[in-house]
Amino acid sequence: MATPPPVTDTLARFVAETDSSAISETALSQAKMHLLDTMGAGLAAVSTPVAAIAFDYCKRVGHSHEASIWGTTDGASSPMAAFTNGLLAHALDFDDWDAYLRAGHPSSVITASALAIGESIGASGKDLLKAYVFGIEVLTQLAAGTPELHKRGFHSTPVWGSIGAVIASASLLKLDPEKIKAALGVAASGAAGIQRQQGSMVKPFHAGNAARNGVEAALLAQEGFTADQNIIEAPRGFCDTFFGPGTCDYEKMLTGIGQPYFLESPGLGLKMHPCSAPQFLGADAALQLKHEHGIDFAEVAKIEVSIPPMRYQRHFHAEVKTGLRGKFAINYVVALGVLEGKLDNETFTDGKANNPLVQEALSRVHVIIDDSIPEPGSYCPVMIELKNGRRLSHTARIAKGHPENPMTESEVLAKFRSNAKGIISADRSERLIAALQNLEEIGDLRDLAGFLQPA
Repeated sequence: MATPPPVTDTLARFVAETDSSAISETALSQAKMHLLDTMGAGLAAVSTPVAAIAFDYCKRVGHSHEASIWGTTDGASSPMAAFTNGLLAHALDFDDWDAYLRAGHPSSVITASALAIGESIGASGKDLLKAYVFGIEVLTQLAAGTPELHKRGFHSTPVWGSIGAVIASASLLKLDPEKIKAALGVAASGAAGIQRQQGSMVKPFHAGNAARNGVEAALLAQEGFTADQNIIEAPRGFCDTFFGPGTCDYEKMLTGIGQPYFLESPGLGLKMHPCSAPQFLGADAALQLKHEHGIDFAEVAKIEVSIPPMRYQRHFHAEVKTGLRGKFAINYVVALGVLEGKLDNETFTDGKANNPLVQEALSRVHVIIDDSIPEPGSYCPVMIELKNGRRLSHTARIAKGHPENPMTESEVLAKFRSNAKGIISADRSERLIAALQNLEEIGDLRDLAGFLQPA
């Protein structure tokens, strides 16, 4: 068997030796948008049950003033702040996603870890931008040379997120290549996540745990903690363990780093709806029909949504009794789209899910397995039959928010303002937007973190 190229060493040197000037303006602009969007998703989750548990736990084991907990006046050690904020950012499934490599939800993990480390050391906004871009770049370079994690039962967000988090943290700490390799070695052993946890509180825990993992690994390496220096490509290392020996393309992992940066092309997706990305096409089709034809739900006899077999196995749930389960149920998302004509944070609450009218709407949705639709579901037909016999159909093909059908800047800002409303003041919301838009001018991230706290 041929000796693989030095993936770990090459990526470590890329992070340690690449100057910010090498990052394109487009990539930096995208980074600012995704950082803001992620903070908004985290703020929106502050009042959720999973957040309350995380806040209490954080106070018990990591209370400190080293880094801020978003949407609160509390602080924690940088690892625990990363954990709590990463969990918040992913709690509503409203954070961005990778539509191409299926590397999960990278920004929730990287933003939480980078801002926690950055605030604790008083790093600059320019440093934060560089760290975030590098975190995305390294994890996507690795993901491009591997099979899908989902097929082995792993949740990709914490596995790839751990890589992105440790790279971002190492960049902010300005570790040298040897220490970055050690940090990667530590983080690789802390990476974990089981896909079965979808629909439970453990899914956002995955993001928080990965953020903490990356921060801890970088801090340990900074102090001289040692680890295997070739953990990505070594036998029985990261790739062999997660994907199986002989399954990864190490040359591909090193091809075209930063040429262009992933954030520039092909880019990450931004979510229009606070649910899992596989439901987006069904959601878009249902909402299109609702608004185009002014459908009154009282006149609806039945709704049909067609999806391929794998999607059916993972995303059809005959019984939906919680808002969290609804985020991963195609029938729930389509039912609520037709019933209410919108999908927002209130759509996915337990009270909403158990509303008798919502349960009635669910009963009218028929999910059809269609073997002719390519996996994992490149298009989604929805048909609504009215009680008068009229049939209305629409097939969604590229979800709104996908890089090929992107949200506009005004839509992203409107989403942020909506998510932040009631958690931080309107004034702080606007100041945070302005700070992110001019992030290179922020000299100390503690100033930016202050805008994430209620007045």
